[in-house]
Amino acid sequence: MPEKNLEEKINLVRSPKRLTAHQLTSQLVTDFFEIHGDRQLGDNPAVTTGIGLFHQRPITIIGINRGTNIEQRREVNGGAVRVTGYRKALRVIKAAEKFNRPVISFINMPGADASVFSEQHGQSEAIADLIAKMGQLKVINIALFLGEGHSGGALAFSNANAILMLENALFSVASPEAVQAILKNRDETRDASEFLPMTAQQLKKIGLTDSIISETPAGSLVQRIDDELMKTMKRFEKLDGEQLRQQRRVKFEKVLKLN
Repeated sequence: MPEKNLEEKINLVRSPKRLTAHQLTSQLVTDFFEIHGDRQLGDNPAVTTGIGLFHQRPITIIGINRGTNIEQRREVNGGAVRVTGYRKALRVIKAAEKFNRPVISFINMPGADASVFSEQHGQSEAIADLIAKMGQLKVINIALFLGEGHSGGALAFSNANAILMLENALFSVASPEAVQAILKNRDETRDASEFLPMTAQQLKKIGLTDSIISETPAGSLVQRIDDELMKTMKRFEKLDGEQLRQQRRVKFEKVLKLN
């Protein structure tokens, strides 16, 4: 089957039928206990965080909620995480490290919130703090892109030991529309990914993505995700805290050197 072009991938990842973090958490994690609030400004429904059991092992889950209908998307700001969401995530990963729980993030978001509220309350600092702590965690840290993830918002959740992507997922420092606008590209035969790698296949080639999970047949997708997460956990379980930090640093250094 030929590789889908960027426009086709965008339509797929933005579909209301896309597998959500909520759905995946409910099917993979048992005894899930949700944690609310950042202990400063309040809660952010775009980010679901909590503790549960994955194959009987305690883990910390971070899921970005995009919403599947207009009402839900209004409630969660279309998945654009506000400043409170980053600080809530920072709070739970600090606890995960303290109690030696692996962190798994399910990502599908357009980017960071662009509201005055978030900017006035230090969103840039909150994103930077989360990126830094994700990189320094002494526990296993895995990011799974279910749909798309753009800008510093997505970077905040993906400074991980391993980045997994569904085959049609996208990950970039800017959305396809933003790349086209910046470059003022008018050639309809070319797409934004030609200027900036963002598809799972492109990112696998440069070493950023560790594994691509096939989306067909759809009926067994959750099982394939389950298998890939287990395989990835086993890959890192013998590393101690310092080795996990070192592995993350080396992973991203290699990508920078190759590109």
